[in-house]
Formats: sequence, structure tokens, C-alpha cells
Amino acid sequence: MLDRLTQDTRLLRLTTPQGAAQLLVECVRGEEAIGKPFAFDISTLSTDAAIPLKSLLGQPALLELVTAAGPEALRQFHGHITAIELSGSNGGLARYAVRLEPWTAFLAQNRDSRVFQDLSVCDILDAVLGSWQGQGTLVPEWRFELADRAAYPKRSLCTQYQESDWAFAERLMAEEGLFYYFEHRSDGHVLVIADHNGAFQANAQAAVRFTQPGAVMREDSMDRWRMQASLLTSEVALQSWDYRTLDQRAASAASVDDGGIPLSARDVPGAYAYSGRDHGQRLAERRLQALDVARKNMTGAGTVRSMAPATRFSLQGEAVTGDSGDFIVTRVLHLMHNNLAAQMRSNIQRELGQAALQLLNDSDLAESRHAVGNAIAERPLYRNRIDAIEAAQPYRSAAPWKRPTVQGQQTAIVVGPSGAPIHTDRDHRVKVQFHWQRGDNSHSRLAPSLQAGDTGAPADDSAGTWVRVATPLAPIAGANWGSNTLPRVGQEVLVDFLEGDIDRPVIIGALYNGDGQADAQHNKVGAGTGAATGNAPVWFPGESGGHAHPASLSGLKSQAMQSSQAGSGAYSQLVFDDSPGQSRVALQRHAKPHQGTAELNLGHLRHQSDNQRLHAVGFGAELKTEHALALRSGQGMLLSTHAARGASGNVLDARSAQNQVESARQLQVSLTDQAKTHKADLPKQKEADKLPVAQGLQRTADTLSARANGGAPAFDAPLLQVDSPSGIVAVTPADALLASETTSSVTANQDINFAAQANLLHSSAGGISLFTYGKATAKEKPNQETGLHMHAASGKYSSQSQDAATKLTADKAVTVASINAEVNIAAKQHVLLTTQGAAIRIEGGNITLNAPGKVEFKASKKELAGPGSSEYELPKFSRPDMKFAQRFQLLDTSGLPLKEEPYTIYVADQQEIRGKTNAQGLTSLVDTEHSESTYIIFDRDLQWVCEGDSDDEDHAHC
Repeated sequence: MLDRLTQDTRLLRLTTPQGAAQLLVECVRGEEAIGKPFAFDISTLSTDAAIPLKSLLGQPALLELVTAAGPEALRQFHGHITAIELSGSNGGLARYAVRLEPWTAFLAQNRDSRVFQDLSVCDILDAVLGSWQGQGTLVPEWRFELADRAAYPKRSLCTQYQESDWAFAERLMAEEGLFYYFEHRSDGHVLVIADHNGAFQANAQAAVRFTQPGAVMREDSMDRWRMQASLLTSEVALQSWDYRTLDQRAASAASVDDGGIPLSARDVPGAYAYSGRDHGQRLAERRLQALDVARKNMTGAGTVRSMAPATRFSLQGEAVTGDSGDFIVTRVLHLMHNNLAAQMRSNIQRELGQAALQLLNDSDLAESRHAVGNAIAERPLYRNRIDAIEAAQPYRSAAPWKRPTVQGQQTAIVVGPSGAPIHTDRDHRVKVQFHWQRGDNSHSRLAPSLQAGDTGAPADDSAGTWVRVATPLAPIAGANWGSNTLPRVGQEVLVDFLEGDIDRPVIIGALYNGDGQADAQHNKVGAGTGAATGNAPVWFPGESGGHAHPASLSGLKSQAMQSSQAGSGAYSQLVFDDSPGQSRVALQRHAKPHQGTAELNLGHLRHQSDNQRLHAVGFGAELKTEHALALRSGQGMLLSTHAARGASGNVLDARSAQNQVESARQLQVSLTDQAKTHKADLPKQKEADKLPVAQGLQRTADTLSARANGGAPAFDAPLLQVDSPSGIVAVTPADALLASETTSSVTANQDINFAAQANLLHSSAGGISLFTYGKATAKEKPNQETGLHMHAASGKYSSQSQDAATKLTADKAVTVASINAEVNIAAKQHVLLTTQGAAIRIEGGNITLNAPGKVEFKASKKELAGPGSSEYELPKFSRPDMKFAQRFQLLDTSGLPLKEEPYTIYVADQQEIRGKTNAQGLTSLVDTEHSESTYIIFDRDLQWVCEGDSDDEDHAHC
């Protein structure tokens, strides 16, 4: 018996790297299908019970089946031995159970996580399958049979997450509606990836006859044929939200054969599940095609040994119904037994018992006795069962579409170009590198996967795709409004996944990490592998000194861009200190650590250095800066030290200031009226309540009392109001300036004091009226006198009217006295001293005494000598440097000057000059900076001439 274990004339032959004579096929059960890896379980016999199993495991092997065309026409099944078992041995005879699978079976044994970026599904499949080249005895072969490879768009991000390479590849093919099958040769097998029926080849036996069961025929045939129809979904509708185009992309496909009952399946396959409407439409149609495959299919059985998935055949015979007898094989179950002699089978069964695989096959063949070249009663050596669809029906695999679901969130590290502190795009997205990514700069230091298209873990901006960042400060993201804070390169962030989809990451927060130092800033380890930086918490609770606080500090702290990874540069911060009884808020800008350049501090004021709460400096509010400060308000500003108690005060409640302004106006009007009553008003002065100062104070009071539509106080003009119940002090060691374009008013209900260490100057382009009235209002005042006191304790006292008269008038006595020198009274024309009709007139070198009564000369000695004179040098008034000047001379008809004639001169700039002519009939000199038109009004019919002070003859004569 042992000598007859040869394969020369056998129906089934198995060849391994150990040779063709080592293992004899006893029986085979195998299955191959579209969209499923093939598997052949083979029961073999050998005379060697000590074959090393490892020598065959993983090795390529070839199973051959003799077909009806003759011994040389072999059906080949090539694969790799993925399992082998010594199932029994006795008397030099052994049985081995062998499993034959494609090279893709090895891809199902690993588990990996990696990222692919900007690649199409075809490119990704090439990368995944190609990574197995040269692995052991594998010689991976695959090819694409696609109608249009360019129709498959690039994916910005595609992640293999905790999946085997084969599970990942199958998922990608299912997502795009691709299917696969295998083609066999004697030296290998090829994975074919296709998307259309045109890829299917004709079966080696293209025409198959249908016969009755048990009929003896010389050719292979089918004796079982059954058609099955199911009621399934007849319409597929997809919707997927794309945040880039703001479009809920809809796609749908419907079957024409819906049985009159429209059954719709509406699916939302996740965010931006397809690149565009055309892509989505293709996916919807392929989903529907997969349903159509399951809606109507055929099942057959027979002895056609050439039956293979992805092949076409035509069925001939009475079993065919419908318009066409052309079909596509989608699945084949092979049941095969080798042509061993009956005596040999009896001896084998006696030594080893019946093979378990043979028992399984016999149970399937119990109702079928259709043999191949043998008696009807004997067991068939080959039989199969097939599944098929009509050739006109496009094939699609019914496979799961769901990607691996991520449970919970993950952390990752933000990455960017080398040396860049932050890396983002226009839409505030960043790139991240996950901890499970492998590569030269990975966080795990694991080697890269060494396959084309895999970005690995470069720890730079090529590590992955752009990832959106959830708004961290507030859940708001509006049209050009909302909150914004971006994680920077090296930071660890918390990543969530939309609907658990590994390909749809979203950053929802950032995390501190590392092991911080006890009473100092930063981590004990500054940086990790890849781009990771150590990020210890800010304002941490320490152990001693100012560091020791119960984590009472919270808020926000920024960092200068160039110091993002070190955390030791300039920064801004908003600090909330919730220490019991010492709460405060601080908004600060620091040019460098521990140096505040601008601060706004509120509450219990305290110095702070990083996380240290240092000594207290006061309570209230503090605004300070090392540089410029500007406060601008377009609708008014109130600076007040009046406290608003409780919650009843309004922002612009200036009632106290309004009362004081109104009081100042009343005082101004009252004293102005008093001055007018006492003839102390200026020429052409308006009524007191019409003066600019009174009207300005009234406008201020109206502004302070204005209210908004809601009834709350609101200034109706951009007024700056300073108000303090206890006084206002403004001091400077340098100059102080107060200027206004219109009227300035200084009012006090009591005293106004002006003091100057040097000079005190008052200048007015119009007039000055000094008026006093009343008595001191407080008895404690050191000076209880009334009146006007002008004293020069040292130096001269000078009072001049340089272009008009000076009058000194008193209701009582007028005293002119010199304590230690003389009194000089001088005039260019004359001097007149008069009282009660008596007068002394000094004029023209003469002295005239007039008296209605007697004139007495009393002296111890009287001398009346000859003529004499005494001159006194009168002061010379400086004239303003005016370019144009002129005066008028009034003459009577005889040409004599008219004296003491009133006149009014009008100048084009609305200036009025009133006066009387002098002894020469001349008016005052009219000075103007520019050429102006002037005219004079008088009552007489007089001749007049112009006397010019300019060389311009137009102004020299009138």
C-alpha cells in the first residue's frame, strides 16, 4: 500500500517546496468567492510521520485538479500553507491536515495604526500591499481593473487605526465600492481589485448544460439550479455635512425594480464622507448595486470543475428562465476526493480511521451520487455548489462600511515646521502627531513602517492633515467673531473624533504635562521626544513663601511667540485671585518675566511674580504703565470721587457736579449784574445771562443732566467732567497749561488765590474788568476789609492806557502820596486841577488860576521871578508791529481842526473804534495786520483827510 502513494495518475495533486511525492491528497473542501479570500482545507497522507511542520508553514503550495478536458488540463489553486496539523499516524502511514490560503492571509495577522495623507484609495492600497514585498516567502501580486482610476479622489486624511493591514484594505475597498478576487497560476496567484463587470473573464467551460440528477455524462454539468428573490431596500439616499463648503451634500440612487413598494434607506455616513456630489452619487449607486446583488441571486450545484468566482458562463437547458442565460459566478464551494482505489481507502480507514474532512464532505454529498466516470452508486470525486448573479447585474460586495470607532478622546502633540513656534492656516487649523504614530521622530521611538505614502511620525508640518480647533474661551464661532486661542507647536492637546470616526479629529482642548518643580516654574524635563515640550501649569500651588497658596489663582496667561516652547518671554495675563477675603483681578502686560509694563489691578492690590502672591500694596483700583496712556471717550467722560453706594448708581450720574456748575453760573450772573450796576462792565457787554461764560456753564449743566432713551444719565456731548467732594489737586514740577478755544471760567463760592514765585501776567485782547463787592463772608478770614487792593511790595507799580484815557474815580477821598520821593503829574497838552469852581490850568507854558472866591498865597517868603520852565520826559508807548495804520483828521469849512468831536471808526473785521478828536482834530490811529476797508461816521458836513503811517500811498491819502 505504501508503494502506491503516488500522484502520477491522481485527480488531485499537491506540490509543496518538499516536492510532489511527500503529501498525497485524500480529500479537499475549499471555498473561493468575490470579496472574500479563498481557503482550501486539504486532508493529505504521507509515509513520513515526522515531517517538521515549520518547514511547510507559510510556504507556497500548488493544488491541481484534473478537469474534463484531460490529464493535461489542470485547474490550479495556488496559495500558502497557513496551517498544518499531524492529525494521526500508524504503521508508517500519517495523515496531515493542511490549510491553503492567499498571501493576503498574512496581512490579516498584524495590527497597526498609521496615517496616510493626500492619497487616493488606490495609492493607499498600493502602499499597504507593497509593504509586504520581500517578507519571508511572500511574493505579493495585485493589479487594478478599474474603469477610471482618476475617478477616485485623494483623501486629505486616511487612518489605519488598530486594524490589520488586510482589514484596513478591505474597509477601503468597501467604502469606495471596489471588490476583489484571485486568479491562480502554477507559480503564484494574483489579487485583482476591480470596480466593473468588464473585469470578469469567461469561464474555461463557457457553456454549461443543465441535466437531471444521477445522469451519466462525459462532460461536467449542473444538476441543481435555484433562483432566489428578496424584498430589500430599493432607494439609497446619503447626506454628509462639509464644513468647508457649508453644504449638506445629498446623493441618492433608486432601483427600477422596487416591486411597487418604495423602500428607502437614508444614511448619514459621517462628516464630509465624500469629496463632492459626483463622488457621493457614485457611492450611493454602488450601495444600491450591492443591495441589488442580494435582491436576486442564483444557487446551483454540479460537477463543473472549472467553476471559479469572477467568471462568466451560460447555462443551457430547461432550468434557465428569463431573458438571458448568462451568469457571473460569485462564490464556489469545492468538495473534492482523490481517485484512490477501494482497497486503498479500506486500508487507510483501518489504519487511520476516516478523515474528519471526509465526513464533512460526505454529509454534503449524501443526496448526490453524480459520479465522474464511475458507477452511480459510488461517491462523486468532485462536486461543487455555486452562487451566481445575472451577468447584466453590476456586482458589488456587501461589506461593512463603518470605520473603527474611537472610544473617548486621545491626546496628541501639535507639530509644525522646524523652529516655528506656531503653525496654522487661514482657518485656524493646526496639525498634530498622535502618540501611536511610528517614525524617526515619534514619541514612542518605534521605527517607521517603511512603506510608501505613510507619513510616519516626522514631528513637523508633514505629520498629518489640518485639524480644526474648538473655540476654547467660549463656545462661540461666528462670522468673523467669536473666541480664538490656538495651541502652539509642542503642546499636548485633547483630540475628539466626530461620531467616533478616526478620520475626523477635532481638537477640543489643551493639557498640561510633565512633572513640575516644587517652588519654581517649568518642568523638571523641558522637552520629550518628537516635538513634545514640557508644559507645567501656570500659577501652581507651591510649598513655601509666596508659592504656598491653595491654588487660588486662575485666569489666562499668554506667551511671546518666540518663547512659546520655553515659556520664559514676554507675556500678558488676566489673573483672578480668589484668596479668602483678598480677592482681586489683574490685567497685565509684562515685557519680560517679573517686569510689568502695563497693569490694571482691581480689589486687594498685591504684587505677583509668576505664581507667587507677594506683599499687599493697597485696596481699590490701579492703572499704571511705563509708556504712554490715553483715555478717549466719544460721548463724554466722568471722573468722580463720589462713591455710588450699592447698585443704585448710574454710570454717568453727575448730579453733584451738575449742582456745582449751576451754582457757579448763578454766581457768575449775579456778580456780573452787580458790576454792571456799578458801571464796571465793558463797552458793548451783553447781559449777564447772555455772556459766553454763563451760556457755557448752562450748556455744561444741560449736558450733565441729559438722559438716554432708557432714562439713564448720558451726556449729549463729549464732555470731560472732573468732580470731587474733597478737592482736586493737580501739581507738576514742570509747566502746567490750561487753554480753551472759547471761554474759560474759574468760579469759587469763597476765595481764588493766585501765587507766583516769579511773574503773574494777565493779558486780554479785549478788555479787563476788575470788580469787587460786598464783605468777607467768613469771620475767620484774616482780611475783613472790602475793596480792591493792588500792592507792589517791591519794584514799580505801573498802570497805563496806551490808546485811551485813564480815569481814577472814588466816592470818598483819593490820595496820591509818595512816602520817600516825589509825585509827578505831567501831560503833553495841559494839566487841570479843579474843585468847586476853582481851578489851576497849566497849558501851553502858562498857568491859569481861576476861582469864584478868593485866591490866597500863604508862605513865609513869596518870590515872583522872570520866565522859567521845567520839562518831564513822558513815557513812550510801543506800538504793535502792524503793517497797515492810518488816522483821520476832521476840519471845518475854513480848514481849522475840530476838537472834541465824537466819532466812530468801523473796520472790516467788525472792529469798532470810538473816541473824540484831539486838539489837532485827529482820531486815534487804526492799526491792522492786513489791508482792511475802514469808514468813519460823524454828524457834520466836514472835510477830512487821511494821515498814513505806511509808505503805501493808497493808505496815505483819503
